[in-house]
Amino acid sequence: MLKKWLDVEGPVMGFLGKTGQLIALSALWVLGCVPVVTAGTSTAALYYAVVKSVRRGRGHAAGEFWRSYRANLGRGIAAGLPVLAAGALLAADVVILRSQDRPLYTGAVVVLAVMLAFLAVYVGPVLSRFSVKVTQVWRLAFVMAVRFWYRTAAILILGALAGALQFYVLPVPTVLILPGAGCFAASFAIEKALLCYMPPREEGDDSWYYDS
Repeated sequence: MLKKWLDVEGPVMGFLGKTGQLIALSALWVLGCVPVVTAGTSTAALYYAVVKSVRRGRGHAAGEFWRSYRANLGRGIAAGLPVLAAGALLAADVVILRSQDRPLYTGAVVVLAVMLAFLAVYVGPVLSRFSVKVTQVWRLAFVMAVRFWYRTAAILILGALAGALQFYVLPVPTVLILPGAGCFAASFAIEKALLCYMPPREEGDDSWYYDS
């Protein structure tokens, strides 16, 4: 029994292999985000590589990451930069509101921040899967965020908990695995949403994104 578990094709080695891939992809994601404006591109590449290579076992994780990164560089910047700018503006508002007593304005900022967070969950996955214009990326991401609000809320709650772990408990060790592992966990909910907007699978189609 133990020999079977420790076999090259066994569950232990499979787990270690996937963990190694997620660590490598986390590092690549951080590297891809270094210019800041490429955060959307890097997130799309991370999602693409995690689902295709780690979950579906197609291709090499690092190679798939850079393939998607190059393919979505321009669209990723165009789609992600306004989201980053809006996030930075809202964060600045929160800092200012800490010293002011303006409950209505604070409530409006919180609502906008939640809406932006819901939208941001799907921007990267949509970029990685569909070859559409930037405005269509935002539109589809918004529709998915609203239609699958319960999944989106669960992803954001888990993301907030993971962020707390990252910054307050184990800041150095978790940065090596958290981006990839978080993307891996979220992909189970996101993939179900993406499949609702993809054409039906044709007979004989071996495309990886239709795999369960």
